Amino acid sequence: MDTTEQLAKKLLVLMGGDGNISFVTYCATRLRVSLRDRTLAKKEDIEALDDVPGVVERDDTLQIVIGTNVGDVYDAFMKAWKTSENTGDGEGSSTQISGKKRDLFNQFIALVVSIFSPLLPLLAGAGLLRGFTILANQLGWLSTESTTNLILENAATAVFYFLPLLVAMTAAKRFNTSPYIAVAILGALIMPSFMELVQNDEGGNLISFMGIPMPVFDYTSQVIPAIIIVWIQSLMEHFMKRKLPHSLHMIVIPTVLLFVLVPITIGIVGPIGNYASIGIANAVGWLTGINQIITGAFIGGIWNILIMFGVHWAPNTMVIIPEIAETGTSALIAYGATANLGMAGAAFAVFLRTRNMELKGLSGTAMVSVFLSGIVEPAIYGLGIRFKTPLVAGCLGAALGGAFMGAFNVVGNAFVFGGLTTIPAFAGPTLWAYIVGLAIAFFGGMVLTLLFGIKDPEAEMYKKN
Repeated sequence: MDTTEQLAKKLLVLMGGDGNISFVTYCATRLRVSLRDRTLAKKEDIEALDDVPGVVERDDTLQIVIGTNVGDVYDAFMKAWKTSENTGDGEGSSTQISGKKRDLFNQFIALVVSIFSPLLPLLAGAGLLRGFTILANQLGWLSTESTTNLILENAATAVFYFLPLLVAMTAAKRFNTSPYIAVAILGALIMPSFMELVQNDEGGNLISFMGIPMPVFDYTSQVIPAIIIVWIQSLMEHFMKRKLPHSLHMIVIPTVLLFVLVPITIGIVGPIGNYASIGIANAVGWLTGINQIITGAFIGGIWNILIMFGVHWAPNTMVIIPEIAETGTSALIAYGATANLGMAGAAFAVFLRTRNMELKGLSGTAMVSVFLSGIVEPAIYGLGIRFKTPLVAGCLGAALGGAFMGAFNVVGNAFVFGGLTTIPAFAGPTLWAYIVGLAIAFFGGMVLTLLFGIKDPEAEMYKKN
């Protein structure tokens, strides 16, 4: 096993050197690297590294699965990457790769990953605190009328109320613009005096700004307006820095941005983002309203495939996190959790049957990774893709668990990864059904893997009696 610094240096070399890197970010488990020339990267050699469970290739981007220590590897990688490229404008630009432009969907995934990844620990911690608080309420250990409960609720839900400000900060880093101005712009929309202008729960009533009618809405918990307006801010700020004398930057740029962008956010960007959020919420409501059992089975069954291709962050950031921020719960986060346990069950079956000690260690580690941290990539890439049948069995087991959860309308209270340590985040009337659903997914994945078997001789599986 290499040290973090050694691994980072090896990855840099195997991806074609520092001059071949155009942009780097990371999510919960993966280092995501955009390359200038994909042909210079040695994917097979990267996959052969002991510390890399798998690699996903999409267009000009390599998603290198690391695990929960990906943040440390990212820091080491950035230190090893010593060219000026890592401070360039790669934010959202279309880098030319072998005469083709980067796929827009891949750009979108890279964008949302870079914006939301820094917030994941906070979202998970706040969610668990909320789950523990709800559990204490239900067990009668904590009165819902007590000030202790009020403080704990505020601590757990503040992240969602002020989510536009947090997203503004991370988006500002992504777009290379001032995070302080970004927070000030979005903060104007959640000031108490602005909130008093919003009539009814939905808002939409008109106010006047310099004689121009503008609709007002409640923008707490919304993320789409924050991302759009910070991108516009970056364009304006970069333009003014190029055109204005340096002596005027400190005074003119913040003044112009606040004066122009706050009204633009209220009158144009905010309403667009609000209606987009409503559209997404209605689409989710329609999907879950068709038949909860079918929806649970579909989401549970397909989620590992989304993870395998690295596109699960689109529904995570555009659907699940906003839904939890807006309503406090999400059924989709529960259905997605079954995918983890389905693969954990498949890994346990491999652990029980294989005579290959290296594979036995890998499968045991993959299962524990799911239980303790909700990280499923080692099971997907180390076992599922490699031997095929564990992936099929894990997906089918997850579908069974998701269907069960759908039958009892299970919801989660926070954005967390499905595992044993995050169960409190699902505290509530349907907690029992969530636990049973996880068990169904786990044992379903295990039993189906045992039934399907693994024909690859490398697995050295014991024959069934």
